[in-house]
Amino acid sequence: MKSRRGRFVSRLVLAGAVVGLVVVLQSAAEQRSWASAEATVLERLKSGKSVSLKIEYSLPDGSKQVETLSENGSAHQPGTRVAVRYDLRDGRVVDSALADNDQAFWVLGVMLGVVALGALGMNLVAWAAQRRSG
Repeated sequence: MKSRRGRFVSRLVLAGAVVGLVVVLQSAAEQRSWASAEATVLERLKSGKSVSLKIEYSLPDGSKQVETLSENGSAHQPGTRVAVRYDLRDGRVVDSALADNDQAFWVLGVMLGVVALGALGMNLVAWAAQRRSG
């Protein structure tokens, strides 16, 4: 970290972690503003290690929406009720997610926060080393 390259890398890691943290927080806040509905799990689909759910829910106009969404939280079996958030524009769903996917935002946010704190510590050490040698 005493080298110019080390200081550059530590600044780059800090900038990347801060930008990533801002994007995660912004996405989480945006999803919280979406409308929500109660959905029924129609089918649980496994592909390798990932699991998706085919769900059905009603929109405000009474029409039914069927979608396949990623399951990142707890396991849901067919027939169970889940909460879903959706972004409705011009009467059409443009994006949606299971409401319990908030856990993924928390995990990612905490991980990026730890990386940002570590990078900040690296930067402090790099700047202190630069001052002593300069």
